[in-house]
Amino acid sequence: MYRRALLSTGPALATAGCSGFGFGFGTDCSRGASLRLRPVTDAEIAERASEPLDTFSPPERTAVRAARRDESPTITAEGTPFSGSGVEYVVVDGAYVAVETPVVATTERTGYRFTLDTDGATADGAERRIAAFDDLPAVDRAALYAGLGFPRTQEIERFDRARAVGLGGVLTYPDDEAEARSELVPDPAYDVLRIGGRAFRFGLEGRESVTVETRRIEVRELADGPEGFASVVLDRYGTDLDGLSPEQREIVETAIDDEYEECAPYSEAYAGVQRALGRPPTRVTGDGDGVATTPDVDTPERVDYANYEARWYAVDLGEYVV
Repeated sequence: MYRRALLSTGPALATAGCSGFGFGFGTDCSRGASLRLRPVTDAEIAERASEPLDTFSPPERTAVRAARRDESPTITAEGTPFSGSGVEYVVVDGAYVAVETPVVATTERTGYRFTLDTDGATADGAERRIAAFDDLPAVDRAALYAGLGFPRTQEIERFDRARAVGLGGVLTYPDDEAEARSELVPDPAYDVLRIGGRAFRFGLEGRESVTVETRRIEVRELADGPEGFASVVLDRYGTDLDGLSPEQREIVETAIDDEYEECAPYSEAYAGVQRALGRPPTRVTGDGDGVATTPDVDTPERVDYANYEARWYAVDLGEYVV
C-alpha cells in the first residue's frame, strides 16, 4: 500500500505566501519555494514512469525479448545497459516490466579507444575502405553499441540531423574468441563506417586495460496495462496527504488551483508539507542562509505523486534564489 504521510496538526506559523510571477520574479522574495500539484490519470502516470522497448538500443531490445522467453541473456560491456533512459520500467508488447541487470562475472580485457567523426568521412579516395554498420560482424556491432553507451533511438536520430558529429569510446570484447572475429580490432579493416544515413571516419587511438562486467538481463512482469502499472508506481512513489492542518490544506489547495509560493524563511506549515512530499524541510535564517534539516524516520525517500481527497496529483516542488 502507498505510504501515508501524516502532517503535523499542531500549531503552525502563518504562511508567508509570495505574489506575482513564478520563481520570485516580480516579488520581493530573494529566496523562496514553490509547489504545484497537477491532476494525473493512470495513463499519464504509466507513460511518465516507463519507456517503450523500441526506444532502447538493439542489444537491449534483444536481451529483454529473450528474457521474456525465459532464456538467460547476458550483455558483457564496460558500461551498464539500461542505465541511460532514466526510467526503471519498460513497456514491451503492451506489458509493463521491470528490468534488472545483476552482475554475474567480471574480467579484465583489453579496451581499444576509438573515434567516429563525420569530418572528412565523405572525402574522395580510392584507397578508403568502407563498411556498412549492418555488414560488420555481430561482435563488432555489439562492441560499438556498448562503447557508445548503448545509444537510444532518439540519440541516433540526433546524430542523423546534426551537421557534424564526433564520438568516442572504448571497444571491448567478452573473450579472445569474440575479439578474433572482429574486423575493427586490433587492426581495423575499414577507414569509414556507414551508420544509419551518415558516414563516419573510424580510428583507433590506443589500448588500455578495462574491467568488463557480464550482466544477466532479467525481467519482472508487473502489469498488462496502464491501470495496473499505475498502481505499482503509486505504491512505490505515491503518498497520501492525511491529517493536514487548515494552513496546510490551504497550501495544498492553492498548489492544485494554480501554484503555491512562499518566501523564506518558510513557515512551519510549509515545512510540514515539504517533509510529507519527500523533501527535508529547509530552514532559512534571517541572513538568507539555508540549512536542510535531517529527515526523520517518517519522511519518504521519494514522492512523485500525492493523493488529496481521493484524487492523485503529480508533485512539482521547487526552490529559487534571486
